[in-house]
Amino acid sequence: ESGYVKKKRQNNTIDGFAASFVKGVIDNPVYCGKLAYGRRKTEKVQGKRNEFHVVKQDEFMVVDGEHEAIISAEEWKAAQDKRKTTGVKRVKTHSLEHEHILTGILKCPGCGANMYGNVNRKRHPKGGTYRDYFYYACKHPTGTTGHKCDYHKQWGQDIVNDAVAELIKKIVTSPDFEKGIREKIAARVDTSELEQELDGLKKKMRQLEVSKDKIAIQMDNLDVTDSMYEKKYDDLQKRFYDKYDEMALTENHMDEIQSRLAHIRRKQLSGDRIYNFLIAFDKLYDKLSDAEKKEFMGTFVESIELYPERLENGKFLKHIHFRFPVYYNGTVIDDISWENESTVETVVLLSKIKK
Repeated sequence: ESGYVKKKRQNNTIDGFAASFVKGVIDNPVYCGKLAYGRRKTEKVQGKRNEFHVVKQDEFMVVDGEHEAIISAEEWKAAQDKRKTTGVKRVKTHSLEHEHILTGILKCPGCGANMYGNVNRKRHPKGGTYRDYFYYACKHPTGTTGHKCDYHKQWGQDIVNDAVAELIKKIVTSPDFEKGIREKIAARVDTSELEQELDGLKKKMRQLEVSKDKIAIQMDNLDVTDSMYEKKYDDLQKRFYDKYDEMALTENHMDEIQSRLAHIRRKQLSGDRIYNFLIAFDKLYDKLSDAEKKEFMGTFVESIELYPERLENGKFLKHIHFRFPVYYNGTVIDDISWENESTVETVVLLSKIKK
């Protein structure tokens, strides 16, 4: 409103303030004359080697700064109190069992951004409301994020959800699917190299423990009347502490490998769980709650592209990318694409070449 704009970004197309930026300004105590220390902490990513991420801290130190405050402490506190009441997820009061199953998975045909679930709820003149109409739409037409999209079509959720479910049912009922999936489940990720490395580190740790104890015994057995006692003691003490340092490094390395092994096994179990479910998908899916269907789709399907409008043959699914390889028509695939050529549907199977 005051005419302030940010430096243009996103290919020099956006100069507005993002909601996340505004929230960051409101939450930053620097504007009321304070300085905060330790608001974020860099932590190691579990199961990854040499990967770190920034984690926001719930508690951190705030001190008075030497700079001039823009707003008073009372105004800043009032803003924080309001943020606590408005910056929370809304509690559902209608259609409590409903979930937007494919929200964030569908891609907008106009701009390629995620499409999200929404609801059209109208009041009835005689009281109450009409039946809720749930749909998927691109979030960018409103321009609230600075992005603009001209695609305004709303896709009914029942239509899209059913089409995707039917496609997966078609895949899982193909003749070779169960055989291929069972072979996939039986195949285990080779962790022998990591396990051997871990065994070697455990052996090294035991050797270090023995060496440390021997040095401690040597220190205890030194003759205090020896003219070289101090020098010998300092030398042994240095070796003693060096062993502790080496043990700490070895222990950290062991923890890292154990985390990687746990991550691999969790991923394997997740894949096995999905594959086992897929074998009985056509029998179980319709019995799941919306929340369970949403969890499954988010785990199994990475993205779904739609045509801007229905084709003449009624089809509207354009491309589906799976998170796990599946078997279809005797082929291992990660994607299924439909190319519209003279309104004739063509299925293109994309598979990874195993070397």
